[in-house]
Amino acid sequence: MNFLKYKSILVLLLILVLQACTNDFEDINDNPNFPTVDEANPALILPKILFETGNEMTSDVAWGLGNIIAQLVATNNFTGNDRYLYGTYEGTWNLLYRNIRDANNLFALGESTNNGGYQGSALVLRAWMLANLTEMYGDVPYSEALAGKNDEFLPKYDAQEDLYRAVLGDLEEAVTFFNKGGNMNGDILYDGDLDKWIKFANSLRVRYLMRLENKWGELGIDGAGQIDEIAASGLHFTSNDDNAAVSYLESTNRWPLNTARVGSFDEKRMSQRIEGILKDLEDPRMPILFRPVDNPDSDEFVGVPNGLSEDAASNFNGGANNQSRLGTRFREDPATVEMTIMHFSELMFILAEAEQKGYISRGGASGFYEAGIIANLNYLGITDTDAYLNNPLVKLDTDHLNRIATQKWLSLFLIGNEAWFDFRRTGLPALTPGPNAILSELPVRVQYPGSEQVLNAESYQQAVASQGPDEIDTKMWLLQ
Repeated sequence: MNFLKYKSILVLLLILVLQACTNDFEDINDNPNFPTVDEANPALILPKILFETGNEMTSDVAWGLGNIIAQLVATNNFTGNDRYLYGTYEGTWNLLYRNIRDANNLFALGESTNNGGYQGSALVLRAWMLANLTEMYGDVPYSEALAGKNDEFLPKYDAQEDLYRAVLGDLEEAVTFFNKGGNMNGDILYDGDLDKWIKFANSLRVRYLMRLENKWGELGIDGAGQIDEIAASGLHFTSNDDNAAVSYLESTNRWPLNTARVGSFDEKRMSQRIEGILKDLEDPRMPILFRPVDNPDSDEFVGVPNGLSEDAASNFNGGANNQSRLGTRFREDPATVEMTIMHFSELMFILAEAEQKGYISRGGASGFYEAGIIANLNYLGITDTDAYLNNPLVKLDTDHLNRIATQKWLSLFLIGNEAWFDFRRTGLPALTPGPNAILSELPVRVQYPGSEQVLNAESYQQAVASQGPDEIDTKMWLLQ
């Protein structure tokens, strides 16, 4: 056998071996840790969405931004957010988009198995996450942002008007899927109770319909009529048992501030604004939300003004020992705080406002108003509510909209950015920036993440040209 013929046989054998190896590799190259969508387990996707987003919007966004801008608390250290020097919250942006994609996967799995429960819950959670994105930033990518890695890399920014249409559409459509039925394993919110999911979807619709009250004409919707229809149906939150809130656990997945460094907890203090309101109303929530100063010679509750410089805040009223920290439930207990999307009390205050403004007629604003107060007091463990309801400064017999807004503001403590977003709409209760804040009015948005300016520059620039400068005082469509 000559050398050339021998070499040819070796090459042929090598090719055959490589082909066999390739075929074998393709047969076994199926990573079980990265299943395709049709192989994924919806019972794992649903709790993942609920926990990740709930924890983010509570322990990060509400704790570090929403409560501060709405002046429910103040800071006496690292006062940047209190002076409106907060960042872009890029982590929140990425987390919400990641989980919106997971909600789409959950919907697809529900569709493939004819499971209306998974389809409906996917739409409700997608609507809530999208609402948070657009209410933080304004115009955001959506219609081209979720196609997947092989499709759109540079998604356009959708107009906020269209985003709200998507939010309302998803919530309305979700109810039709829940009515279709379907078991929901992994539901850590309502344990598969589709009736409660229907109440949740409708209650969120009421929240966003009222948020859009100044835009009903532009959207071409009968917002008042839709709110009235939901109120009349009874298919909405009817007690604290319906609250859309996921509990933290005693051991794993505990409330993060229970084990965070003590400085992260201690830098949050009672605000001077909430101190004045709670004291004026002789409010029983005072010793639950806050604690007396640490000075052993005093049992007073003392708030810190918002928007102070680092030095002024840390030394206010003689220093930290003379400033009220947050209540024990926010530090000592690993599971008292909940990851809250919406409470029954919020719905009651929305309906009270709608009744007061003549949008609905369901027996008077005071009934909803008092139900909201009782619900929030009960939620915090206060069962004796009669004396508070009879307080002349609490009764809804004058200054109606301000009193409704004030009680709603108190009830939104540590619920995402809701107290801030509601203030943007109503201007109530009156809040003004602190002396060292960088603005003369409260900010109205968060700036877009820096990654968008670099990686999606053309779409980012188009959004800025349409919406206005990428600044925290630029009014988005909702506020124009």
